Amino acid sequence: MPPNIADVARHARVSTATVSRVLAGRGRARPETRERVFAAARELGYRPSGVARSLRQRATRTLGLIVTDIENPFFPQLVRAVEDAAHDLGYAILLCNAADDPEREAGYLDLLVDRWVDGVVIASSLGGRHREWLADAPLPIVLVNSPEQDIGLSTIASDNRAGGALAARHLAELGHRRIGLIGAPPRNVDGPARLAGARDALRAAGIDDRTIHVAAEDAGVTGGQWAAAEILAIDPTVTGLVAYNDLMAIGAMRAVRAGGRRIPDDVSVTGFDDVDLAAFVDPPLTTIAQSTAEMGRWAVDQLMRTLGHATGGADPGERPAGASGLEPPAHVVLPVRLVVRGSTGPAPAG
Repeated sequence: MPPNIADVARHARVSTATVSRVLAGRGRARPETRERVFAAARELGYRPSGVARSLRQRATRTLGLIVTDIENPFFPQLVRAVEDAAHDLGYAILLCNAADDPEREAGYLDLLVDRWVDGVVIASSLGGRHREWLADAPLPIVLVNSPEQDIGLSTIASDNRAGGALAARHLAELGHRRIGLIGAPPRNVDGPARLAGARDALRAAGIDDRTIHVAAEDAGVTGGQWAAAEILAIDPTVTGLVAYNDLMAIGAMRAVRAGGRRIPDDVSVTGFDDVDLAAFVDPPLTTIAQSTAEMGRWAVDQLMRTLGHATGGADPGERPAGASGLEPPAHVVLPVRLVVRGSTGPAPAG
């Protein structure tokens, strides 16, 4: 198997970002670092890909897109938005499913650099796990659905705290006083804000923190089912469940039914994301809607601005050095909205 840019980086004891910049003649590097990189490339017989060698303007008109989990319906909706926006501008998308695996994430970051994509949209929780790489990224990157604002990259995210508050307040206004919160694993960057928002709303409604039960599991249907079962076993008087996302909410509905209870007569359930499936489960799921399509379009537009492709911008081949590119990082937080459907109703009497 021929050596790749990661092999050269290990041999030269530098980052893949440094190798990319040195071999491309971009950015600054100390003379000794440059010599180590060139020596490692010669010793390993590393040659840039045929695509890269042919790029006189160093532009492939390809964007990378890394998502956390393609099986979660939220991400295909985002992928469609990014792909549509890129296609309209004459760009192709190289899609990477990270499967919430740190090693796979790191491998895809290196792969996309090696493939000379012009920029990368990251819709994953990897911001907190690969901060050093991202802060020194050799190509423009935009983070989607991520609150990480201190890495020097542009970000767009929903107002997760406000969304958590909307869901919990909705249950409190329906008269629910015993409410369980279903959270995502600690590695998830959006989870803490959604839980904090829900707690904010429940406190404001006069609900004692000590009566709020929290269970965290993997952010899928099975995880939601386990978490809900755990909460209902600890406190059978719970009548409302606020789930981290729609898949966990659907799992929670399974757990409620498995315990012989009805939705929403006995237990009300809310989700977050408003994936297409949410409107078709039985009963249809009350949830928090995000502006997924807007996120995808904004991310591509921000990459184009960073690359100098905005209206009146630089020549498409002028690829900027470093993550900051031609534009300072921008940070956008989108509002969310409550979508009320049949999975929530008044708290049961008694």
